[in-house]
Amino acid sequence: MKKIANLRVFPTILAGMIVGISFIILTDLWLPAAAVAVAAAVAVGAGVGLKAKKKTALKAAVRFCVCFSLGIAVGLASAGYSCADIEKREIYVDGAEITGRIETGNSTDLTGATDSYTVVLTDLVIDGKETKGKAEVYCVLFKNGGFFEGDVITFRGDVRTFSSDVTTPYKASALADGVYYSVSCDDETEITVTGNELGFFDKIKKSVAKQLSENVPDGAARFMYAMLFGDSSVVESAMKSDFSHTGTAHLLAVSGLHVGILAGALLFVLKALKINKKVADVVVLAALIFFCALCGFSPSTVRATLMLAIYMVASASGFRYDPLSGMSLAAAAILAFSPFELYSLGFLMSFLAVYGLIMFASPLTKAMLRVKIPKKIASALAATLSANATLLPILIYVFGDVSLVFVLANCVLVPLAGIFFPVYLVGLLLSFIPHCGFFLSVAALPFRAATAFTGALAGLSFPAVYFDFTWATVILWLVAATAVSPLCRMPANTKKIIASVLIICFFVAVVVQNAGMLSSDNKVTCFASGDSVGALVRSRDEGDFIVWTGRMDEAALNEALDVMNANRLTAVDFIVKYEFDEEEEKLYDEYADDFGTPAVYTFYMPVGKEYAQSLAMLADRASVVCYADYIAVYLGGADMFVSSGGDALRQAEGFDVVVSSYAETKPEGARYLVSDAAYYANGENCLPSDFTFWTEDGKIININKWRFA
Repeated sequence: MKKIANLRVFPTILAGMIVGISFIILTDLWLPAAAVAVAAAVAVGAGVGLKAKKKTALKAAVRFCVCFSLGIAVGLASAGYSCADIEKREIYVDGAEITGRIETGNSTDLTGATDSYTVVLTDLVIDGKETKGKAEVYCVLFKNGGFFEGDVITFRGDVRTFSSDVTTPYKASALADGVYYSVSCDDETEITVTGNELGFFDKIKKSVAKQLSENVPDGAARFMYAMLFGDSSVVESAMKSDFSHTGTAHLLAVSGLHVGILAGALLFVLKALKINKKVADVVVLAALIFFCALCGFSPSTVRATLMLAIYMVASASGFRYDPLSGMSLAAAAILAFSPFELYSLGFLMSFLAVYGLIMFASPLTKAMLRVKIPKKIASALAATLSANATLLPILIYVFGDVSLVFVLANCVLVPLAGIFFPVYLVGLLLSFIPHCGFFLSVAALPFRAATAFTGALAGLSFPAVYFDFTWATVILWLVAATAVSPLCRMPANTKKIIASVLIICFFVAVVVQNAGMLSSDNKVTCFASGDSVGALVRSRDEGDFIVWTGRMDEAALNEALDVMNANRLTAVDFIVKYEFDEEEEKLYDEYADDFGTPAVYTFYMPVGKEYAQSLAMLADRASVVCYADYIAVYLGGADMFVSSGGDALRQAEGFDVVVSSYAETKPEGARYLVSDAAYYANGENCLPSDFTFWTEDGKIININKWRFA
């Protein structure tokens, strides 16, 4: 009983903060909910303390109640202030004059030229008034080769303030980053560039980009830039798809791994120079803070830097460092200033990975050593499995599928990253010396090998884990994982019983939750890549097929193959696409075996909805329409319209489901609008456009798959 009550302070405070923040953001009844949570904590603490009948247990129970209640109070205050700050800045203006500096946007190259239809503006001035916060801009027309990061642009557009309701990890990340507004304008909007204002850190990044462009092949240069600064927007979609498919996308973002490598390298150099330890610690922390600023203070870099700072302070003060307490204190500090980070994907992945390492890395390594696995291999494998034990549920919740190739990919690439990342940093610094760019070219060789290895793995046919998870399932998984870990210090028999019950509950929840998927007659998965949009249709009556519009390039073909793999499909019956030129035909011939069919049906004329509904296309095999900028599928009593936006939306009236990245309002007669723009602009029934739903007896189910509440 003493072990049960022997609670750590900071993890308990963090747990209370998570509860308090969730109450504010996810429910309007936060006050009674908080009161119930505090009362429950007091009841549990009192029960444990009184049952133990020992002063030590009673003190621990009191400490638990005080820390948990304090955490709830801090969480309520932090989230309440942030939500109120957003709500008091409500702006709903059409045709406003907007001036802002382009902070981010997908880059065509390492110079920062943007080719996406979405950019983030900072330093906002709306109708002549300086406005706090940033804006996400949709449907910007990029003329004359596009704009560049740092460009100050002026134009007219419609401004909407985001609500503080968190509905996806992406919206949470935006709110945490200070993106409070969405701005939309049409393709004919006149945009004026009035200057370019790159900040100090942006200039450093551009200097690095220049060195990489001049000394490293394009693909490896993009990978190296992304790995150093966490800016994956420069990575081409095909490469990004390879890393995502193999579960190594974290290498394209700055993580605790990079911070640890940098800190270790600096400490090694300073120790070799016989610098005083305290001075060395200060130098390392200063360097890491500078590095955090370069990376835009991403959650993973801040987390790693805070944990290292806590370790150094504890060591200098003579205290024993507890990794769980250090992680909890770092998380609590971040959430106190930015509560929306709690639901952002970067924050969750960073802390869940560390949590998994704390729980399982040591016992897994020892178990592998007992069966004579070499120590280095055992450590690498244990780290990969431990981190993914807690990452998998959130990845499945967000993405719906995880390829099992991630184990092999991470066991190879992660240990190597610890070697070639510091070599890269040294080569980069030396490359700024005149005529020494070859150092960077040599340092790039492992990165070129890594991209080739990842591409080869992504091309293999590996099984994928596919489930439909809710937040309840994710939390149940994490609680069960904690119960079976060494962190849970209960009597052995009690621990086995509790862990067994939790694991059984988890599997029952997964089976019940996915029962609809197993019983559904039809399944539709939407996907997008660049200018291409499509849908994979699995139908009991019409078979399995892909409907596609837009350019068929390698990235789009690989995206479609990823969707097939996630749906456990090795082949489709046919493909429908609007137009099919000679270049696309040659490219598709190379991929035909992967899709399992050479049959591609094409359309060269617009076909109206009434005609499609009255005629079973493709000799009664399916009822589909494929046009230049939209596709439509009629299946299981539900009509679905998929478009890249623009004028095609005028044809969407009356469809059950309308999928369009940039539509802000639901077309007349539509039951559901699936749209990024409308989703961020507080529309109803809106989900990001990469989603899955099932139709059964004419009804759409699982439509809220991506929602937090």
